[in-house]
Amino acid sequence: MGQQNRLRSLTSAKTATIVGPIGRIRLKRPDRHHDELLNKCSVPLEKFSETNLDSGVSRLSTTAPGIPSRQHWKPVIDHFAQILMAFRPMTTMRNAATAVVLLVIALLGVEFWLQRKSMPTMQGVTSRATAADQRLLVPSAVCHHELQRMLKTVHQASPASGNHDFRVNSFGCRGEEPEVPAPEGSYRILVLGDDSICGTGVDEHETVSAHLQRFLSKQTKVRLEVINCGIPGYCPLLSWLKFEHDLIKLKPDLVILHIDMTDIADDLCYRSLLMSENNHAVCAHPTLRLKPQKKHAIAEFVKQSATASWLFAMARDQGPKMLSMSSVSSNENPFDWITDDLPDIRLQVSHALEPITRLKAAVEASGGRFLVTTAPVLWQVVSADNAPQLSRRCRIRGKTPYRRRFPFEVLQKLCSHTLIRFCDASPTFETGKDAEKLFSTESPVLSRIGTALYAREIARYIITNPPADW
Repeated sequence: MGQQNRLRSLTSAKTATIVGPIGRIRLKRPDRHHDELLNKCSVPLEKFSETNLDSGVSRLSTTAPGIPSRQHWKPVIDHFAQILMAFRPMTTMRNAATAVVLLVIALLGVEFWLQRKSMPTMQGVTSRATAADQRLLVPSAVCHHELQRMLKTVHQASPASGNHDFRVNSFGCRGEEPEVPAPEGSYRILVLGDDSICGTGVDEHETVSAHLQRFLSKQTKVRLEVINCGIPGYCPLLSWLKFEHDLIKLKPDLVILHIDMTDIADDLCYRSLLMSENNHAVCAHPTLRLKPQKKHAIAEFVKQSATASWLFAMARDQGPKMLSMSSVSSNENPFDWITDDLPDIRLQVSHALEPITRLKAAVEASGGRFLVTTAPVLWQVVSADNAPQLSRRCRIRGKTPYRRRFPFEVLQKLCSHTLIRFCDASPTFETGKDAEKLFSTESPVLSRIGTALYAREIARYIITNPPADW
């Protein structure tokens, strides 16, 4: 009777609170419609067979007529559960397919955005030239790569450098077409080198060759012709091959070879491709040495994809850090031989500079004179803080500027031993005012001011030491 009274009081009140093992439970009185249903299906308390008050959970069974028991519904529930389990793999596959479709849509969106941003692709003729300069180059069967002959285009080496008219003659040299043979009474000079000589980031009249012609023309009445033979990514090995197989036809009176601080690393990249036989050597581009293979559509798409290029660049730059590995090694850092903590790379230096003597012999055999020149890079004159992004990209380490003069001393010793004329412009750069303005902060080359200064130092050496007296 006590339990029935308590139930009646609960049903008469609008709300009630029950305190049990699981805490307080607030009950709300149901509406009239629910009351009628409860009255029709009411069961006397004596019919309840089991109540577990300790756990706060009641399992109720009844024998009231017309109400199926729990055991009656169990087969139906089990059958329905089996049907749901059968559809579960299909649901998983549908979710996976939806995820794949969304991923493809996201990748297409990223690809479209990167294409609009003009991201460079993974394909390139040489890893030793910038991504922007790749479009100027083509593979070569003799000297690995060269400028695309008879090219006329508007080139942008970087956003800061702006657009420049870029033309290439039939000899693969930047500038106008030279006459063959040279005009009577003229004096022809070839300037060999890499990016610093080619000047992809400046106009044609702002290159080392153009400045050199203007400086020398003020000191002589002889008709001078200075030809820009610089090619991005070149080193003494490729310059020698280019001259011996091609430029020797120009019959120069003077050949000037610029030695860059990246030449040691450049030579290491190409030397494994060098083939020599019977005093003839070639360095064929890998794409011209291997048998052409059938192009795979997916592989070609990945090569041309801006997204793949971006991911590749990120993996290359961030991979060593993520794997807790040092990204600097004697084989990877292009400026190892200028640092104060010089690693043992004597063999690489010897191999890289050896073609200088071969080029000298080829030039003298054609009746010309030979001059080697060099200039420092930014980190040999000023601090890396003047170009932090460039310094990180070039993996510059240690305190800068570097004070060790090992590269210049090695070149001086080599030229002195082989009786080669040598012009070292580094003292002028080191003692000049506002030295940071002499170098580009976007690539390891000279700025417009530095280019003009370098050409002036070469002109001063030639005037002071006339080639006729060599």
